[in-house]
Amino acid sequence: MSQIRPPNPTDSLSQWLAWLETIHPVSIDMGLDRVGQVADRLNMRPVDKPLVLVGGTNGKGSTVAMLSAIYTAAGYRVGSYTSPHIIDFRERIRINGEMAPAADIVQALAHVEAGRHPQTLTYFEYTTLAAMQVFVQHQCDVFVLEVGLGGRLDATNLWDADCSVVTSIALDHEEYLGSDVSVIATEKAAIGRKAKPLVVGDPAPPDSLFEYANNHDIPVDHVGAVDSEKLPQSALKGSHQKRNSGCAVAVVGHLQHRLPVDEQTIEQALSTVTIPGRFEKVQLDGVSALFDVAHNPAGAAALAAAFEDEFGDKRAQVLFACMADKDLRGILDALAPVAAHWHCVPLDIPRAMKAEDLSQQINTAAEGRASAYTSVEDACSAAIYAAKEKGQPLLIAGSFFTIADVRPILEAPGSN
Repeated sequence: MSQIRPPNPTDSLSQWLAWLETIHPVSIDMGLDRVGQVADRLNMRPVDKPLVLVGGTNGKGSTVAMLSAIYTAAGYRVGSYTSPHIIDFRERIRINGEMAPAADIVQALAHVEAGRHPQTLTYFEYTTLAAMQVFVQHQCDVFVLEVGLGGRLDATNLWDADCSVVTSIALDHEEYLGSDVSVIATEKAAIGRKAKPLVVGDPAPPDSLFEYANNHDIPVDHVGAVDSEKLPQSALKGSHQKRNSGCAVAVVGHLQHRLPVDEQTIEQALSTVTIPGRFEKVQLDGVSALFDVAHNPAGAAALAAAFEDEFGDKRAQVLFACMADKDLRGILDALAPVAAHWHCVPLDIPRAMKAEDLSQQINTAAEGRASAYTSVEDACSAAIYAAKEKGQPLLIAGSFFTIADVRPILEAPGSN
């Protein structure tokens, strides 16, 4: 039950975000009717600037970061929206790659609240509308939105995209999207629009995607079919990132008539693009540490391949936690070739698998190579000690929540 009154426009962002979690009976409620009515009441659509929707199972955030870097380097004002965040909610709403000011987000949330009644909105629906309001207030030249879940019924699909992207297609969030990859493909393809390009990064998407696109007159640019050696290179590691960069460059090509960008600018932007938690390599007290938010089998497989490219036959000490609704065995099978030992992190989140249960399942699958801990601090200390002692890299993976809890501890001064 929500409190009767929302926070005031002078209240903090954290107060607003805490309140948002109370106003809708469920956290995920897929559909566009409620949020669409609010958007129209606030005159938030259509938009008069180019808009890009980026969907897919993995690679969405990286592709958004690449597009933002390219258009920012070209001198445009770029509004980008991603989810979830790792440490700070403002990571979700950026202007030219920089987090939007908290005060601007609060004002946008208050604006949405002023037109919300009588509908209730989920946290994601509410913040999606707020992000668009921030972008309008900042007079952005281009909007780049990451689809939250699925595609067809996601709040970002309120707006007609000038170009859409489906980066990859695999199983994830099966309780909402189902386990039929052919159906999932059509749900993701539904972010496309008639006569507007749909860029597809998956090397072998289900036929249903092409059938859907054909039936709805959506032209497909199948970047995933291009030989990897011919795709543009970026600063982000892994063959999957070459497909993501290929998708980003394809979008820029399709929108050249509205947002011209020269090739040199594209190359320069891609060579310097960064994104937290995507094969992010840092040095921690002499240990090579790698942060990656891989949280499903496909993402874990891409991470393992990139790890082997970077570290050869070395294995890692792995700080790991995942949500109970994930395909744990699929993730373990993908990461097993690069894991020396798993340090199971206890996360204080209802959805998270308990560290003891996680280690038990890993030990059953991986022949006694996992340890459980009662605190995040203990897990971090043990993992980095083992990495130093054995001369191995440290890999932190399994969830955005894992990185959010582990990173501040590992990077705290004097923690190691």
